[in-house]
Amino acid sequence: MTNTISMADAPRTVLIIEDSHVQSKIISKQILALTQFDTTVANSMEDARVLLESSRERFFVALIDLNLPDAPDGEAVDLCLEHGVPSVVLTATFNENIRKRFLERSVVDYFFKGSIQDMDPMVHSLERIFRNQFVKALVVDDSRMALQHLRHLMEIQRYQVLEASDGVQALAVLQENPDISLIITDYNMPNMDGFELVRNVRARYKADRVAIIGVSAAGSGTLSAQFLKNGANDFITKPFEAEEFYWRVNQTAGMLDIIAGLSASRNAND
Repeated sequence: MTNTISMADAPRTVLIIEDSHVQSKIISKQILALTQFDTTVANSMEDARVLLESSRERFFVALIDLNLPDAPDGEAVDLCLEHGVPSVVLTATFNENIRKRFLERSVVDYFFKGSIQDMDPMVHSLERIFRNQFVKALVVDDSRMALQHLRHLMEIQRYQVLEASDGVQALAVLQENPDISLIITDYNMPNMDGFELVRNVRARYKADRVAIIGVSAAGSGTLSAQFLKNGANDFITKPFEAEEFYWRVNQTAGMLDIIAGLSASRNAND
């Protein structure tokens, strides 16, 4: 996934697909109040189809009611994905079957419908999705299947993703792409394992410039502690749930944003 668009030129409109006029108005008002995004409302899947196919306006994300009168089984999610628009789902009910449907459809995130206060995490998620498209990430694993899985999860969250099959190749990719700010690496790899990769990266970049998340299989004992002591920002045990992976990765990216903002503020005051 390659994205060369600048943040200034990127689409900033949220497509809200919600059949309740009251609910859509509340959601739109909250987004407009708390972000710099615009909103466009579709009150049915057919309205959304018309907007996606004919509107000159580009949407960076769609916020979708899971159960619409003309799309009772989440068909609006498939519609948006067909048009390359990532989807965040709103639902009044939740169970394991619904959760599986979200994951199978590569939904970015999902939230319960609730009060205005309940919308704060949703708004935060929209802001993260917007920022992720400008974050270049490197995933490192010698297993082709695991590498593809990590890449898929990262691309669902809209990151720009590069990949490497071991630590040596990862350092070469990092050398060619110095704007990489996030690395997710396995431990057990040929040529150079995850620990050595972390040490090499930390010799060049501090944790506030390039964040590293280690991953390894369950039962790996002290690997998590060793990753962290060698300079990783976080560690995830495999197998992991997609939601945990998204939360940890996005939290780490968010910390980089906070540090960058503090640094910019200090420089402006000097």
